[in-house]
Amino acid sequence: MRRINPIHGLTLLFLIGLILLVLFFRDQIPLWRSLLWRYALGAGVLLVLKWCSDRGVMGRVGKFINDFSPILYLILTYQSLGDLIQYLHPDVDPQLIRIDFFLFGVHPTVWLERWIVPWLTGVLSVAYLSYFFLPARLVHTLYLKNPRRDFELAVFVLLLVWYLSFFGYLLFPAIGPRYTLAHLQSVPLNGGFITDFVSHLIDFVEGNHRDCMPSGHVAIALIVLFLSYHYARRLFYLFCPIVGALILSTVYLRYHYVIDLFAGALLAAGCSLIGPRLYRWWATGGGQEKREA
Repeated sequence: MRRINPIHGLTLLFLIGLILLVLFFRDQIPLWRSLLWRYALGAGVLLVLKWCSDRGVMGRVGKFINDFSPILYLILTYQSLGDLIQYLHPDVDPQLIRIDFFLFGVHPTVWLERWIVPWLTGVLSVAYLSYFFLPARLVHTLYLKNPRRDFELAVFVLLLVWYLSFFGYLLFPAIGPRYTLAHLQSVPLNGGFITDFVSHLIDFVEGNHRDCMPSGHVAIALIVLFLSYHYARRLFYLFCPIVGALILSTVYLRYHYVIDLFAGALLAAGCSLIGPRLYRWWATGGGQEKREA
């Protein structure tokens, strides 16, 4: 594993973990063979990309594809979870609902109905969608600035947050209050064309609907703030108000319970402490001379 750079090594480890998980629970998973093929093929392609990059195949184009291939793996892995999570454990929405009610004495998404107005719903819908663009803007900036140091560290930490959040979805499958508490909501989220577009887009791209606990939106948004503060300070100041609106939107738009947000924040805090150290340890071969992958 020391011969593989940390970004691809982390992806490979996660794929191996998914393969072992599918094998262990294959009697419960209808599409277990399909999942195995997908994960095994993904691992194989990853190793081929590394081999091509090491030998300069396709030159700069090959290197660019190799550098950004984890993004494709992230998308494909997330989509595959829809064929996996629902067969492992019952949904934990009832427990999350009880925790929120215990903490606040109300259902937060229902309580927030008093503040719902169309213009705010539209603004927060855009803020919720910014989850996809914040990390993309950050890694693009760092790639142009310093592709072999800041970029790789940032991508590694982002992937660590995403993969650990995926692990959380496996342990705590939940579909969220927009489904479970719909019968209690009396005020529709009417934000016009923008809100409808965002809602339909989210439904279209989410191959896995059991992705509430922990909140990946909160975890990624906060880790983007952490990374931008250290490596792209101008982006940090630009991102701050967007991230604040994004966090509010997760509950306002009924995608998350508040306890999901706490878990996402805790995940981001842990990865901000562990992620950079783990990257540097891996990149130096566990303290040995650094080997470039």
